[in-house]
Amino acid sequence: MKKKRILIPAPRSRFYKVICKVCGAENVVFSHASFPARCKVCGTQLVQPTGGKARILKDKAEIVAELG
Repeated sequence: MKKKRILIPAPRSRFYKVICKVCGAENVVFSHASFPARCKVCGTQLVQPTGGKARILKDKAEIVAELG
């Protein structure tokens, strides 16, 4: 097999830039977080871990951008 045809796997995880709906602060969270991510300013829980991909709490956070 030629080296040109070897595929390099891309990661399935991402970082998200999230805005807290309570205070309006921007936070960066990991898509596969294993620990509940909280807002840096007000302490509101933004992400709930599920064992795989983390659930972003829609009533408290909104995804603004996908980083990387």
